[in-house]
Amino acid sequence: MKVFAGSVALAFLAALFSGCQSNLKSAPPVTESFIRAGLREQHASGPTLAEGRKVFLTRCIPCHALPEIDRYDPARIPSIVGWMSGRAHLSAGQKEALIKYLLTVRSQ
Repeated sequence: MKVFAGSVALAFLAALFSGCQSNLKSAPPVTESFIRAGLREQHASGPTLAEGRKVFLTRCIPCHALPEIDRYDPARIPSIVGWMSGRAHLSAGQKEALIKYLLTVRSQ
């Protein structure tokens, strides 16, 4: 029975980690072209976008899988982040960086 339970746990962990990896496409890295888009679209600097990505990866995923950002209307993103920011205990700066990062992702 212990072997079966261990196999189930291992399969669960493998599925969990593979699911996270597949969702990372919704969290693109902050590259030069991404920064240019962020500056153009959101007036966001590289450090702001990097902070937004960090918040997205570290504060959103503990509660749920990373959402596919392109599924959301850009006009709704600030209100969604505002609603979730209390649960994630985000500072005003983190909230702003996250919104700018997500809107830049959405604009790509």
